[in-house]
Amino acid sequence: MGIIAIIQARMGSTRFPNKVLTELCGKPMLWHIVNRVRQSEFVSDVVIATSVEQADDAVEQMAKENNILCWRGSQNNVLERFYDCATKYQADIVLRLTGDNALVDAGLIDMGITYFRENNFDYIYYREGLPLGMAVEIFTYAALKQAYENAEDAQCLEHVTPYLYKNPELFQCKHVPCVGEDYSHLRWTMDTKQDKELVMDIYENLYDKNQYFSFEDILKEYAGHPQWLHMNEDVEQKKVTYSGEA
Repeated sequence: MGIIAIIQARMGSTRFPNKVLTELCGKPMLWHIVNRVRQSEFVSDVVIATSVEQADDAVEQMAKENNILCWRGSQNNVLERFYDCATKYQADIVLRLTGDNALVDAGLIDMGITYFRENNFDYIYYREGLPLGMAVEIFTYAALKQAYENAEDAQCLEHVTPYLYKNPELFQCKHVPCVGEDYSHLRWTMDTKQDKELVMDIYENLYDKNQYFSFEDILKEYAGHPQWLHMNEDVEQKKVTYSGEA
């Protein structure tokens, strides 16, 4: 069974252009994300899915230089981009990740895949309550195909998965809650310059000790860096809207 991690990434961003190739400890952010995901015990392949726009030639070039699989597709119809990519690489299960989540944890990914397989879901968000940028979406290729063939809502096409979790009568879906403390107040994504400062600080303090530092490692490091709690606390996360139409 092929489990394919697809990392959605492009150079264009209204709040932080070119962020996906931001340098962290001497390597582009996308390089770090790919190599962190590659630590998974279950993921068969990791693919960067970018657009066919000229600006994203740089993403493809980085992938080629680092022996990373790259798929190029529609800029705005990201659902189509994912479907075509998953079809090309013969996925049975798809992980959706984004190119601004530099702290993704392979251990959490593997726990999510295990939970997904054991419960025969079509889609899960694993886990609700993690810091923003740590959760992973997991879904079957069959569900992705059904969404691709039926979704028309603009937000479904742009954000890939709303068609799945907004149609519970069609799919077995779950937003899996965290066990224990809720960390959803923490932003570990890179969507703004404030986010960049925090992520860079985390890398500079942890990367040399362990290139694949974990979720727990970051939390422990907060004890010595209380300023991290406030560096990007005022950033407002953009919301996905859904019209309710297929």
